[in-house]
Amino acid sequence: MKTSKNFQFLAYLTIMLILLSIIPEVSFAAKDSSKHGKDNQDKYMREDLRNSSNNETGDTGGTGNFTADKERLQNNFSIKDRNRTSEQKQEKNQLREELQVNKQEYKEAKGEFLKIRNLVRAGKLDPNSKETLNATKLYLNSSINYMIAHLSNVKSNVAYSNGNGTDEKAIAVAEKIKLLEAEKAKIANASSQEELLVVIRSVSGVWNNAEKTSIESAGQTVSERIGEFIEKSENLSKQLRTEVDDLNETGVNTTDLDTKLASYNFYIKSAKENKEAADAIYSGENVTRKDMEKANGYLRQSLSDINSANNIIRQILNELKEYETENSKETGVDDNQKTALNNTENITGTNNSSIITDSPESGKNVSYGNGKSHSSGNGAGTFTKKL
Repeated sequence: MKTSKNFQFLAYLTIMLILLSIIPEVSFAAKDSSKHGKDNQDKYMREDLRNSSNNETGDTGGTGNFTADKERLQNNFSIKDRNRTSEQKQEKNQLREELQVNKQEYKEAKGEFLKIRNLVRAGKLDPNSKETLNATKLYLNSSINYMIAHLSNVKSNVAYSNGNGTDEKAIAVAEKIKLLEAEKAKIANASSQEELLVVIRSVSGVWNNAEKTSIESAGQTVSERIGEFIEKSENLSKQLRTEVDDLNETGVNTTDLDTKLASYNFYIKSAKENKEAADAIYSGENVTRKDMEKANGYLRQSLSDINSANNIIRQILNELKEYETENSKETGVDDNQKTALNNTENITGTNNSSIITDSPESGKNVSYGNGKSHSSGNGAGTFTKKL
């Protein structure tokens, strides 16, 4: 009889480990590393108010208008916006720390749980003992706390994004957190492994739905950033077209510049098409996990196109620098170029970073980007019209 109970308990433990294998084993996107950058997901989720306000051109028609618009936008950068950015940064840091703490507690609790399972398997511990029950409860609680910490990050990211339906998304994530909190109360009141198994099945269902919301929100936010970059890039392309044509009128052979600008426009167009393909999937009804993976693939390709466009723009600037003269007059293209490069960094990241949503223990990572560094720095140079 005892052997039968032990076997039944071991079956429960196995089911627990299988159901809870959805918990991330590897670090979330909040991993801090000097090599890979800080909190990659937050990099793309955050609303960089200062950068967008300082760099927004709104006019491609010349130095005077550009400078005036830039000064106006800088003056309109309100204290409220600065405070909001500061508050967001503080909140992100706090949530990141909490996530790391919960991750460590989860790993420790899981380790203890596995030790208990081995003791029961060896017949050295009663499966119905208080020690066994407490170890199981601790493991479940730490698992849920880890889930909640992750969802709190997602909720914050959604709240600070500019996309449509952010309120509804934030509410949906908050509801998942409430459901998980309710499961913790059930764990505290459970008096047997059978009761805990019921809780685990419920938690598994909540987490699967929450994870879907998380991936969808992350993808849509990345898409928003891509859209912002594409809009600025299209304006920049028009201005560069004008400058290249002006050079050509002075007798300069601009064949190479024409080719590179055409390539730049090609990649921007491709990035836009891939973004729109992803958006079409996200906006559909009854979107499945497979659908989201397909949408994420479109976003990865869009980011790859942006990386290629960014490299070409640098080449164009380097070539334009050859036509600078001492008494030339700045046209403002450089400021627009820095805008494009800065916005690319906000989307693609630097220091070999990529966009990574939280990866489940089952090994399914959702990553946007190819992990390549495309840091423009501030040395792109200024382009001045040859007189």
